Order: sequence, then C-alpha cells, then structure tokens
Amino acid sequence: MKHFQNDTTASIATAISGGSAFVTFAQVYQPVVTLFVGLLGIVAGILASVYWAKKIKQLDGSKD
Repeated sequence: MKHFQNDTTASIATAISGGSAFVTFAQVYQPVVTLFVGLLGIVAGILASVYWAKKIKQLDGSKD
C-alpha cells in the first residue's frame, strides 16, 4: 500500500462531496430561513414605524 503525501484526487472528491451536501442542506432549509427572515423584516418594520411615530410626536411637542 502506498502512502501519498499529496493525494489530490481524494481531496477533490471530498470537496465535491462536502459541497454537494452543503447545497442539499441549503435547499432543504431555504424555505424555513426565508420564513424567519421575512418575519424579522416585518417586526423590524413595525418597530421602525413605532419609533418614528414617537419621534414625530416628540418633535411636534405633544406628550403621551
């Protein structure tokens, strides 16, 4: 049995296999990630609206 110091074929095959696994998991979890990112955007928009509503009231001189 030979022991190679630089076995590029095995390294390339491992990289292809690992890359394929990553892409597969990314495709499987993509709808879930999209859902959470969408919900995060909605929450950020609501909080920004509340912030600006309070700032506008403060600039107008009215109090809560």
